[in-house]
Amino acid sequence: MKLTNREKEVINEISKNPEITQIELSKKLGISRSSVAVHIMNLNKKGFIKGRKYILGNESSVIVIGGSNVDIHGISDSKINFSDSNPGKICVSPGGVARNIAENLCQMNISCKLISAVGNDSYGEMLINKNIEAGIDTRFVIKHERYPTSSYLSIVDDTGEMVGAISDMDIISTITPSYLESIKKIVMIAEVICIDTNLSEDSIEYVFNTFGDIPIFVDPVSAKKAKKIAPFISKINTFKPNINEAEELSGIKIKNKRDLIRVSSWFHEKGLDQLFITLGSKGLFYSNINKSGSEAPRMNKDRVKNVSGAGDTVMASLIYSYKKGHEIRESARKALIAASISITDKSSISGSLSVEKIKREYNEQYAQ
Repeated sequence: MKLTNREKEVINEISKNPEITQIELSKKLGISRSSVAVHIMNLNKKGFIKGRKYILGNESSVIVIGGSNVDIHGISDSKINFSDSNPGKICVSPGGVARNIAENLCQMNISCKLISAVGNDSYGEMLINKNIEAGIDTRFVIKHERYPTSSYLSIVDDTGEMVGAISDMDIISTITPSYLESIKKIVMIAEVICIDTNLSEDSIEYVFNTFGDIPIFVDPVSAKKAKKIAPFISKINTFKPNINEAEELSGIKIKNKRDLIRVSSWFHEKGLDQLFITLGSKGLFYSNINKSGSEAPRMNKDRVKNVSGAGDTVMASLIYSYKKGHEIRESARKALIAASISITDKSSISGSLSVEKIKREYNEQYAQ
């Protein structure tokens, strides 16, 4: 169910202070106490809050831990000349691997908490407001005084492919093991945990050692950062690398389908449950201990506008499929459909992504 703008404001205040009174809410929002009572009643009916102390509903949910940042995409109108200024469009939007995954999950009607960090600045305020608007539980996002909000600058060519990027993510170092320990009781009741490897090695180790009994999904972010999870492969439920990241961890060069199978065998021998290797425009390779295969995207390449958020959409879709009990090939196909919806938008997150649209396109594309 969708929230009204006023209901979003009420949820925002409650997330900051679950024990806030209706009188305090009325003063903060500039509305009558009776109006607050009506909004509270509606939020209870919709399942977003429960109890007299306004406990946010769906406490057992997906928890995503990792980066939040502002995405700045420079999209060229024509082939890029790297030694000159290139005409094009510049788009600024909320981003970060973990944050994007969380927003995509909310678009798929999955209750989601985000553990991340932002600065006490205009970008940080923008991210928090966007997260709340998207339905993400932001109670556990650190707001730091010293570090600025992370930013990510990418250059996208006229075909929609990213040709380079720079990220400034120092603030993520504030997501420490001690902070995770302080909210341990919240994380312990998650159905699924998803992390990105922007986290420090110590924090990654803490997650696996403390929450190893919960299904953990991992987005490796980059080949360099992927190495952080090498000691914990046996504790990962689902791993979603690209070719470079899979090669970096396995030590096996991927040139063909046989190499993909060799790499998957390497991961499963280490104890990994599910592997999904993104193949760029060629689609997705999938495997578990019993089955492997690959799926190619079924869409017109002329519709591609920006691929930078596709991987985050794939991960969110894989989590959705896991929660729904889909078998691995169906999971891969639906993840590709979700990605194909994402890349038709100039922003990292497509406003048109929904479970209904994924199901409709799945039935159209794979009807027997």
